Amino acid sequence: MNFPIPDFIPVPSAETMQLISIISLIVGICVTVVGVLFLFPNKRKGKEKNTLAWILICVGVLLIANHGIQLIFGR
Repeated sequence: MNFPIPDFIPVPSAETMQLISIISLIVGICVTVVGVLFLFPNKRKGKEKNTLAWILICVGVLLIANHGIQLIFGR
């Protein structure tokens, strides 16, 4: 379905949207890696409180999944 978009709403071009998805995919990978790196020192010290690490990992995985799917099925 193609809905008419009003003129006052800025719509980026397809190339710009693809670039945004690629950058978000890279950011998602970096956030996931940082979360995993935060997870390992806490395991060695015996600390069980690693909520920040799991939040970073989940956010990174969501970014990777969302923008990966957009890049695969993008038009």
